[in-house]
Amino acid sequence: MEQPAILTIIRSDTHYRFRLDLPDGQASMGQEISVDLSLETRERLRRMLQAVAQSAQTSGLAEGKRSSNTLHDVQLVLGRFLFDSLLPPPLQEALRNLTTPLLLKTNTPDIPWELLFDQSQKPGRYLCQSLSIGRTSHTYQERDLAQPGAYVERQARKQGKRESQQVSVLFLVNPTGEFSGAEEEVATLCTTLPETVSRSILYRQQANQLELRMRAATENPLIIHYAGALPLMSGHEPVLALAGNSRLDADTIEHLSLSLSKRPLIFLSYYEDERQTRIGTNALNQQERDEHTERLANRFLSSGAGAVIAMRWPVNPLRARDFMALLYQDIADGVTLGEALRRTRQAISQQYSNDTTWASFLLYGDPTQRLVTTSLATKDRPLEPQFDALDDSQIMSPILPSASTPDRRFLRAVLEIALSEARRMHKDYLGTPHLFIALTKLDGGCTQDALRTLNFSPKQVRDVIRLALGSGKASIDTPILPTRRCKEILQTAERNAVTAGSSLVDERAIAQAVLGEGDGVTHELLTKLGINPTQLVELIVQSDAHALLELVPSAGANPEAVPEEIPGVLGADGGAKGGNSVLERLGRDLTKQASSDQLTPLIGRDKEIRLLMQTLMLKDRNNPILIGDSGVGKTTIVYGLAQRIVEGHVPAELRGKRLIELSASSLVAGTKYRGEFEERLLKVLEEAETSGNIILFIDEMHMLIGTGRAADGSIDAAGILKPALAGGRLRCIGATTPQEYRMIEKDAAMERRLRPILVEEPSPEDALTILQGMRSLYEEHHHTSITDEALQAAVHLSVQYLPNLRLPDKACSVLDEACSQARIFWMEQKQQDEADNLEDNGDDFQAMPVITAPMIAEVISYRTGIPVQAPGREERDRLLSLDTRLKERVIGQDEAVNRVTQAIQVARAGLKPRHRPAGVFLFLGPTGVGKTELARALAAEVFGSDDHLIRVDMSEYMEKHAVSRMIGAPPGYVGYDQEGQLTGKLRRRPHCVVLLDEVEKAHPEVFDLFLQVFDAGRLTDAQGHTVDAQHAIWIMTSNVGTDMLGRSMPSGFRAHSRENNEQMQRDLLMERLRQTFRPEFLNRIDDVVIFHPLDKSQARSITGLQMNELAARLLEQGLILHADESAIDLLCKEGFSQTQGARPLRRVIEKLLTVPLSLRILLANLPQNCEVHVKAIDDKLDIEMREPSSHLAEPDASEIEADAELTS
Repeated sequence: MEQPAILTIIRSDTHYRFRLDLPDGQASMGQEISVDLSLETRERLRRMLQAVAQSAQTSGLAEGKRSSNTLHDVQLVLGRFLFDSLLPPPLQEALRNLTTPLLLKTNTPDIPWELLFDQSQKPGRYLCQSLSIGRTSHTYQERDLAQPGAYVERQARKQGKRESQQVSVLFLVNPTGEFSGAEEEVATLCTTLPETVSRSILYRQQANQLELRMRAATENPLIIHYAGALPLMSGHEPVLALAGNSRLDADTIEHLSLSLSKRPLIFLSYYEDERQTRIGTNALNQQERDEHTERLANRFLSSGAGAVIAMRWPVNPLRARDFMALLYQDIADGVTLGEALRRTRQAISQQYSNDTTWASFLLYGDPTQRLVTTSLATKDRPLEPQFDALDDSQIMSPILPSASTPDRRFLRAVLEIALSEARRMHKDYLGTPHLFIALTKLDGGCTQDALRTLNFSPKQVRDVIRLALGSGKASIDTPILPTRRCKEILQTAERNAVTAGSSLVDERAIAQAVLGEGDGVTHELLTKLGINPTQLVELIVQSDAHALLELVPSAGANPEAVPEEIPGVLGADGGAKGGNSVLERLGRDLTKQASSDQLTPLIGRDKEIRLLMQTLMLKDRNNPILIGDSGVGKTTIVYGLAQRIVEGHVPAELRGKRLIELSASSLVAGTKYRGEFEERLLKVLEEAETSGNIILFIDEMHMLIGTGRAADGSIDAAGILKPALAGGRLRCIGATTPQEYRMIEKDAAMERRLRPILVEEPSPEDALTILQGMRSLYEEHHHTSITDEALQAAVHLSVQYLPNLRLPDKACSVLDEACSQARIFWMEQKQQDEADNLEDNGDDFQAMPVITAPMIAEVISYRTGIPVQAPGREERDRLLSLDTRLKERVIGQDEAVNRVTQAIQVARAGLKPRHRPAGVFLFLGPTGVGKTELARALAAEVFGSDDHLIRVDMSEYMEKHAVSRMIGAPPGYVGYDQEGQLTGKLRRRPHCVVLLDEVEKAHPEVFDLFLQVFDAGRLTDAQGHTVDAQHAIWIMTSNVGTDMLGRSMPSGFRAHSRENNEQMQRDLLMERLRQTFRPEFLNRIDDVVIFHPLDKSQARSITGLQMNELAARLLEQGLILHADESAIDLLCKEGFSQTQGARPLRRVIEKLLTVPLSLRILLANLPQNCEVHVKAIDDKLDIEMREPSSHLAEPDASEIEADAELTS
């Protein structure tokens, strides 16, 4: 069989690409020509197709009085128009010179390319009359249409084991009851459908919207076939009538698409009443009906339909039946919709040469999609090749033959460096000096090697050229255009590469072009520098050095960036897609990044994505703004929209759109003079509106309010943006937080143009699903393995211990940090093992770190200062001995210590109620009995340091307005921007002891502040920020009713035991508390701990403790303290009283002992280990300094303390 020539026709909007590939032996290998057809030409084509139908009708072709000659004349007119008007002249000439058959491939099945007619030949000829047409290369086998069902059965027998997926069709037949012919046609059609096509029929009154939804939900049809009346106008939108005054419109399709597993194909078969004007007899009527059908199809596509096939005018019912039977069989066999329609059109036109049915059906939507898939091919029906007609990457560069197309990757990389250099120098042009500077920046390149051979530093040469050129005045968004000479140099570089026999335009080709002309700025500057350009070129050509493409800066990252920046600089391929694009320089193309998998994937958020697409498709106010707290995923939702646009999983109105992110900082950066900012923003908006396919995304949209406004009250960025947002001319997506959205709400005009979409924080279950979806990204980035328990811990622990942050961001952040920490530890361990010369790393060292739940808990502990992990053995021992160590510091309050210790142990064991503080205690007792000391001891013993004690003197809050000092001033008051004293400290150190000293002295309304703290473990400051208070131990001290402690009971009660007396005292104290505090405040206190007055023996023990502290300080100075019992007795006598407790002891010790001792130390030059002996003589302390005993070893601190400690 003779090898055919292949003509590929690719259409994108009004842009057509024609590529002709000739078989071996022809004049050329093949070429491609790109043509941008005007709207007028396409309108002529539409009218010509209408004329075909009109001529067929007026000639009686639609009445059964068909004449093949008449139809042939109509097809000649259309074929000549296609050849003369749509094919460019070079292609016409190439087709006339063909000596082989012609095969067509196209993605436009709605145009009858098979009718291409060349009138210049004598006689004229149809170019593709007897050959297959379409995107497949196999020879077409003519179908036997005498019995359509027989063809299907024969094909099934031939295919043997080939299995086709079951296709279900839901028929809506004659819903209005006006067209009985529709019922007959569908009934006949159902008898001819193959077994692979199942049918479900709704007749007349059954064909209503409710029944349609129920049937679709239960049967999941792939095709919805409407056989009824023409579209009606409902307002400004066309709809299809259903029974019961219901209708089939875009909303119905949207509802159906939610319940179906796949986007359905909508087939529209129209019927007319005999009294109505026949379609085709009136061009205006036909045009209106075409427009209505097109609008209806587009609305269906945007609402969830996969594709729409519509009948343009009524046809012979028998031909329509045959057409549908063949079309549905091809669809069931897994053929793409465009190819199925083409095959069916060709089969019907060949079998019935005098019928116009083939031209009546048009496809709306993507012609390359398949409703079903099949896995086996046969000789009679081979599978189509994987050829995407819409993929420009498979189309060769225009005009230039494929064999001589230069490889410009290296040239693009050099241009990108030169462009960066020109922008750095604030130039608005790209010249040959910038190209030469780029060549000198190529590490390891022949230009650097040649310069070094001439004893010149490449950096020195660059600096001289920069100094000679000087700095320009162009701003960052000024278009950079190549000079005429620069264009000529680049063309010369390509010719140099071809001459050298290389397809790559490499460094030598570029250098020869830049320096080989013998004139120009670069040539002159090098000459003045003492470099002979001719000699330099020779050295470059002879050099063995070469800069690899992979090592050129930015070449691998973005090889296409330069042609988008510099229009027309790369010659025939027009490389500059972006032209003078301000958006390309100031924005970030999210759709481009999504196509290369550079964006964070979106998991879930179907509701928000749907609302986002729905808002963008509105006629007016189509500008959504995502409102949500930081970290809930607003930006990721926009990334998800970009991914869906790239994948095509969006309505038709959003397909092919470019989603570009802008920031206020990029708009402002580099604007020095008044008016530059406004001009830049206007350029951005003008470009976005002009292109028509750009959606802007402005994160932190509230920053536009006031941006660019001068002191004289000029317009800001929001004021410039508002006119563009009005009327739906520009689509814009914003994002902000609820707090910052208030700034936008103040501008009523701006707020009116936006449609808020609330983005709530996901639930922990949804957050866990998100982390499971992102697990592979973290594992690949950190080279780790993450367990399921680690994911669960990241979610639940971040919810519990990071309440100020939001899911899923806080869980992702914790997981990311745990992976990084584990990786560093793993590498350190690996280096240590290698240093220890381990022989078998496989047994002693794991291949990669494994992230577990304890690692997540360790990260949480580090970030919050809260021990999240389960208590270890050391900590368990410390908790069990907590009461013993507290009793060593707090004397005489064993009951209070025991009750506090029990509460701490319950909390640390994880058994305390969730969200409540670790403990809430009210310490009651007279002054000087150890209340504050116990709080200080708790901070030191439980949290490791006295620094974990936050002390609040409640006597400072005697006025109710003083509460603002604790949580911050309310809006409008001085200090509103400052944090509260309590909330600020608690936010920085949530794991602490909070001591509310002398709580009864505060204003009663201040106590209301602590109701939420003691009940829910949170505290809200004046700015609305929530502070975590559930990990703190809250201690309040008070002297309320303590005057009754230690008082002798009345004579009638002395017979009672001591326990009964203490209980009666406790009851009296609680009664006094109820008189002072409200019940809701007392009910939130875990325990009221009573501190009893101290006796003399306990005071003597406290004196010994304080003497131990003094002995330790003296030991640091090289002095050893010895105090006998008489000294202790005297200090206790002077420093303790029943009314003031042990608080005066410290002052007495300082007055009687510390001050005199300090004078002795300063006046005398005491030897090391000098002994200080203290005793009481006549109610006075006697201090004696003695030389250290020579026969004694130097004592340590423990010996000094043992010597000084006296107990009762």
